[in-house]
Amino acid sequence: MLRARAWVTAGVVLVVAVGGLTLWDAARGAAGASSTRTVTYCVEGGQPLAMTLFTPGTAGDSHPVVVQVHGGGWQHGGRLLSLSASGAATDLVGAGFVVASIDYRLAPENPWPDQIIDAKCAVRYLRAHASDLGIDPDRIAALGDSAGGQLVSLLGTTGSSTLWDEGPYGNESSAVDAVVDEFGPADLSATGWPVDSVAMIRRAFGAAPGTSSPVLAQASPMTHVAAGDPPFLIVQGTADQVVPMSQSERLALQLGVDHVPVQVVLVTGGRHGLETPGENPSPPAIASLITAYLVQTLHG
Repeated sequence: MLRARAWVTAGVVLVVAVGGLTLWDAARGAAGASSTRTVTYCVEGGQPLAMTLFTPGTAGDSHPVVVQVHGGGWQHGGRLLSLSASGAATDLVGAGFVVASIDYRLAPENPWPDQIIDAKCAVRYLRAHASDLGIDPDRIAALGDSAGGQLVSLLGTTGSSTLWDEGPYGNESSAVDAVVDEFGPADLSATGWPVDSVAMIRRAFGAAPGTSSPVLAQASPMTHVAAGDPPFLIVQGTADQVVPMSQSERLALQLGVDHVPVQVVLVTGGRHGLETPGENPSPPAIASLITAYLVQTLHG
């Protein structure tokens, strides 16, 4: 069994792997058969946006749901590629969650903030169709990696406002009840980014980090953190060569300052993507950790 050690600093629970992580086994659950359904959740800018839902085979008609938002520098990727690389999605379905993986409009053809507009529309769609989809509209979590981590963090930190709530289902909230941010950018205005990351951010947002850009400031989850935000789990590799570890550390500290429950898991030796041989905890352990966190958070 893997072990963990935890520290509390400024309200932040920092969980660092020391020979691994201890998680209660009940979180994994029994992997049952699941049904799969793909829907168009919104049509934005003339583009139909797809969502694939994986529903557990367990009994019950009011499952908690996890919105999975893919990475790819806001410019690449899609829901199916994201699912194929996600051990957490498989674990979550086995633990009784519906996993709803979404496409969103990609930059630079679709300029910011189209990406977060789409992610918010996906959450509103789920609430509007909760009964038909067999989900609980009061138990919606968001899970994203890299650029997807930035998007789900914004879902968490702007849920109390109507910022970027455009399109259908206007009577529904785009707030989420928990966030799992895997190595997502938190402060796009900061300095210290690798050269390739600077170029990626400039292409997606039209401005480079380190400049006085209102677009980057507003697109940064750090800008919006406030008391009452949902709990966060942040997972970050210590050797990330794309998103500096300081991004996750600063977001966690700000969440703690505002008394938002937050746990940070630092993956020793983990590079961007958290698929580095020898990283600790391992990818399967990370998937189990995410599942355990969401079971505990949303099942109470």
